[in-house]
Amino acid sequence: MSKILSQDEIDALLAESGPAGRAPRAAEEAAGQSYAPYNFRRPDRISKDQIHSLHFLHERFARNVSQSLAAYLRSTTDLSLASVEQFAYSEFLMSLADPTAYYALSLAPFEDLGGLEINPAVAFAMVERMLGGTGQATPVDRALTDIEQNVIDSVVKILLDSLTETWKPVVDLAFGIRGRETRPQMLQVASPNDTVLMLVFEMRVGETQGMLNLCLPASIVEKTDTHFAGAFDRQRREPTPRERTWLLENLHVVSDSTRFATGRVVLRHVDGRILTQESSGDGPVDAALKAIEQATGVFVKLRKFEVRSVSSGEDAQGEAVVTCEYNGRSYRGTSVTTDIVESGVRAFIEVINAIESSRRRGADQNETSPPAAAV
Repeated sequence: MSKILSQDEIDALLAESGPAGRAPRAAEEAAGQSYAPYNFRRPDRISKDQIHSLHFLHERFARNVSQSLAAYLRSTTDLSLASVEQFAYSEFLMSLADPTAYYALSLAPFEDLGGLEINPAVAFAMVERMLGGTGQATPVDRALTDIEQNVIDSVVKILLDSLTETWKPVVDLAFGIRGRETRPQMLQVASPNDTVLMLVFEMRVGETQGMLNLCLPASIVEKTDTHFAGAFDRQRREPTPRERTWLLENLHVVSDSTRFATGRVVLRHVDGRILTQESSGDGPVDAALKAIEQATGVFVKLRKFEVRSVSSGEDAQGEAVVTCEYNGRSYRGTSVTTDIVESGVRAFIEVINAIESSRRRGADQNETSPPAAAV
């Protein structure tokens, strides 16, 4: 039988929680100790270092799959990673459109499931493109039909194959389709309070833009923690001579208060040539990129230039992500240094080298192909 407190006992408890009861905590705060609220519904199970590794891992995925989808859809396609965060699965579901194209993913050899959502705007654009259209689908306020879902399945398989390849340096994880629905709540992927990783990608197909959301269980990262520690470092390697067509030898930029700038770059070609080029532009980055185009003879359409901080302190590093379009294909380069202008320049040179490598592969294929028969 529970005891009922008397009025005197209640008064004693209230007195303890009054100013005198708060004295120990006030003394601790005065001594410099601070307290942070902890949300048990959203525990941070994944460390910042692991989040950082996931970010680099899936940026590589975005670069690779952009080129695969561009070739498959025969249209300009770009996929870029926007954010990596951890949420409860119920919050992830609330962020999705309804109806949409939602897939439950198997993650063999683990029993946990993941989720993949393709925004309706992008999904309908891809369907329209694969069925012979231009890919400029008009907004449709309805769910995908079974036939349209079958069409999208082929794109999802390309995404999952690329994810499997991306994760190989970390763990031998096989992504597959477990189920699909137009209403995300109808697929049982995880419990509402389970912690999941939400990877948000910005996707563009032709002129249509939308989001692609990937949901991975936090338990996958926890189970592969020892492999994850050096995941990004293990993927890095020295570029081959074919990928190292142009190297940056020197960079010098000067700008004034009117934003007018001049940039000079010194580039070394793989064949030993050293080229120096100067140019002017609207800001130091613009001037340097124009100089690189003039020196290499490769002129591209700049689609996106992003800069974000990847560390803090006096020697804080900034990462530049450059996305360009050349001959209908999307190319992306990244670089991390302590200087933002240098990061942008090195990322742009990575794009130029990727284009040069693609040119050579095309030339090699033409040389090895049998001659066309005369008609």
